[in-house]
Amino acid sequence: MDNEKKSKARRNYEPDFKAEILKMLISGKKVSEISETFGIAENLLYRWKTLSTMKTKTKTNESEGSSKLVAENAKLRAENERL
Repeated sequence: MDNEKKSKARRNYEPDFKAEILKMLISGKKVSEISETFGIAENLLYRWKTLSTMKTKTKTNESEGSSKLVAENAKLRAENERL
């Protein structure tokens, strides 16, 4: 009995290709159109978009946090000088 599922090979996409697809998504092109054109599952496109926005938010939070640290550092240095 040969009821084994044949596993599909996972496709790997280059980061540049993903970036171009994300630009299309952000510009307002429909996910279904991109999916049909490039043969990529719609759920994968949504996942890429979600991950992209999560990375952007993380980078923004990190830069806000570092600017707060710089400001606090400057404040503490000024206080040390005063003392």
